[in-house]
Amino acid sequence: MKRDMDLVRTILLAIEDQPGPAVAGYLEIPGVELGPLTHHLHLLMDAGYVHAYEARDASTDYGFLLQEASLTWAGHEFLDSVRDPEIWQKTKVGASKVGSWSVSLLGELAKGYIRQKAAELGLPILA
Repeated sequence: MKRDMDLVRTILLAIEDQPGPAVAGYLEIPGVELGPLTHHLHLLMDAGYVHAYEARDASTDYGFLLQEASLTWAGHEFLDSVRDPEIWQKTKVGASKVGSWSVSLLGELAKGYIRQKAAELGLPILA
């Protein structure tokens, strides 16, 4: 299964949007199937963007019960760089021109577009 950066962003936004400090129970995202959701949650955990404890629930087909899931500092930092839909779209277009990219490159591209937007608004920014 290929890594889907749109899904990564969606999962980070969904975890951040929880009313409490952590997700407890099932993380459900409308329109996202269990397989890709579980795979990408594991990727986010491996990358250090999400802190979570996983439990299997034999009583349901869902199978991925989060005892606790929250964003790490790195998860918040990445999400803050790609949160704005316009910035995210520009980042994806820019990355597609390169042809291959890493998560860190996506974050750096997004930060570049944020700096550009700040400069256009006349805000002082550091290079």
